[in-house]
Amino acid sequence: MSATDAAVAALAGEQAAVYAYGVVAAQLTGTEQRKALSAMAAHRANRDLLLARIDAAAATPSPAAPAYTLPAPVVDAASARALAGLVEDRLAGQWAALAAASDGDQRSSAALVAQACAVRSVTWTGVAPVWSGAV
Repeated sequence: MSATDAAVAALAGEQAAVYAYGVVAAQLTGTEQRKALSAMAAHRANRDLLLARIDAAAATPSPAAPAYTLPAPVVDAASARALAGLVEDRLAGQWAALAAASDGDQRSSAALVAQACAVRSVTWTGVAPVWSGAV
């Protein structure tokens, strides 16, 4: 996969994450809601960086969807935390793929974003998933 293709895939993930965090934040209160809104802001910033990178590569990504189908109903705080953890876990993989397809500073920055997503996943779920091939 080319670095541009990986960036387009990561962008699609970031667009979905921004949507998902709106759903997540609506089910949370207090500190957890602020945590969700902070994560949403981070994903918006990542989305904007990816848009600039893709634009610089003269590629045209798909626009964000107006809505996304969630993997499970989000009806309370527990299901909101589960969705946030899943979103972050999936994004960690997408950013890791972007790091693998990139080089130099872009590789380093993508790896750091993958790490941040993995950490957020654990903070939401309390579980550190084992990635395929990591053992």
